[in-house]
Amino acid sequence: MNAGGEAFELAGFAAAGGAVALLDLLALEAAVKRLVSGGARAAAALTAWRFALVIGGLTAASQRGAGPLLALALGLLIARVALVKRIGGVA
Repeated sequence: MNAGGEAFELAGFAAAGGAVALLDLLALEAAVKRLVSGGARAAAALTAWRFALVIGGLTAASQRGAGPLLALALGLLIARVALVKRIGGVA
């Protein structure tokens, strides 16, 4: 694969990391709402889904090598920081 193709692949993994982070935080929000309303089982199921999502994404990226794994992790980190800043921090 040429350098342009590799850069494009890494950008795709970084974007996938951002998507994983977005889904992870949306599931976290839903789990907290369920937990507050008394749905402990639903909150536990959503938490398990969050872990599976992040671990699955990182595992899939690691199958392609260190570069895609790092790109996905970086995309996940950047998106998570940006989303937390956008909602105003953590109380």
